[in-house]
Amino acid sequence: MVVSSESMVPTLNVGDIILVRGVDPKTVTVGTIIIFHSPNNYEIPIVHRVIAVGHMDDSVFFETKGDHNPVQDGWKVSAQNLMGVYVAKIPYVGLLSLELRGPVGVTLIILLVALIIAIEYKESKSAQPKPTTQS
Repeated sequence: MVVSSESMVPTLNVGDIILVRGVDPKTVTVGTIIIFHSPNNYEIPIVHRVIAVGHMDDSVFFETKGDHNPVQDGWKVSAQNLMGVYVAKIPYVGLLSLELRGPVGVTLIILLVALIIAIEYKESKSAQPKPTTQS
């Protein structure tokens, strides 16, 4: 995963690639950095630190907070939303990936695809055999 917000600075910076490992939710402890589906939008992954672990019936839930955020998150993360735990990072390698997701990146990708098509078209035209004239 690529870190896309500053909520975990200085531990994790925008553009860091993080390695994530799946884990049994019952083994997660306070202080662990977890990756989970946002309770507001399941498609958005969030990387925050566990500040409390709760149990209700047979289920586990987590209270979380970004290291850089002044207050804890306003939700409880259910075990079903847990994607995994942070294992390691590769600093800033994901910056290019983040840039390619924006308007400039999309434009660049479209231009590169158009260039490749144009080159392929030109090469296919020049590779066609020329008709020979017989006398």
